[in-house]
Amino acid sequence: MKKKLVSVIVNCYNGEKYLSQTLKSLLNQKYKNFEVIFMDNCSTDKSASIFKMIKDRRFKYFKTKKKIKLYDSRNQAIKKTKGNFIAFLDVDDWWDDKFLESRKKFFTSPNDYAFSYSNCFHYFENKKKFEIFYKKKLPTGFILGELIDFYFVKLSSIIIKKKLVKNFRFNPSYNIIGDYDFILRIAKIYKGMGFQNKLVNIRIHKDNFTHNNRRMFYTEFKKWFNHQDFRYGIYREKKIKLHQRLNYLRLVYLTLYKKNFGLIFEILKYPLFFLKLKLLVLYFLPKFILRFRQKNL
Repeated sequence: MKKKLVSVIVNCYNGEKYLSQTLKSLLNQKYKNFEVIFMDNCSTDKSASIFKMIKDRRFKYFKTKKKIKLYDSRNQAIKKTKGNFIAFLDVDDWWDDKFLESRKKFFTSPNDYAFSYSNCFHYFENKKKFEIFYKKKLPTGFILGELIDFYFVKLSSIIIKKKLVKNFRFNPSYNIIGDYDFILRIAKIYKGMGFQNKLVNIRIHKDNFTHNNRRMFYTEFKKWFNHQDFRYGIYREKKIKLHQRLNYLRLVYLTLYKKNFGLIFEILKYPLFFLKLKLLVLYFLPKFILRFRQKNL
């Protein structure tokens, strides 16, 4: 039986610092039937030349006409894919050489399984340290409820069936939470297959966009929350939990950017003790320490 073709999307804007390691992890894959869709978002560094050093017909270079938003770039890359399956590998992450091979069970799974995902390691660059991302067993099946409780899916660990999600696209109006929105929309309709292995490495570093923009994260999550229909199903059951998360992000935002005396009373009313404690510590930290702590919130 012919092996299924996997299209691996690598979106890049000025990724020269980590790109070689990312590409090497693809070249070393034991599962060989894949193509790489490298979407260069008008990089101004040496990303293009680093990629073009690879003389392998599976590695395909594309460039946007002008610099566009990340999720527009992801959507353009999806249009270029020819595989039965689509995977994503961010330009600062890397895979173990058995990553694609480990998904053979998913490649032959029933049609109601639209995506697979796995655990991963977080690699903290400043500490030179690996930590397991998720400490519990990952679920399989309809996992939307669990995802709302805790978002344990990383885009670089996901492989999706192209024919089932061919009409799904990332929402280009987002800058940060487009991955979250994309996966939850798929999980609302289809089953996901969880793999317990940790063959994905997610690099956490000072240039991570999400970690450095708490204001935008809160604004986008608020926008996402306001667009959900909470009248039915899982979203109806999880409305309170999602609202608590939104309120926590709001309090983090206010503490970082608009701190005032009255805010302390709002924090004291927050119902979840551990997060309340975290907010209190954040509130009383001096500003010069806050600058170093923001990325760990």
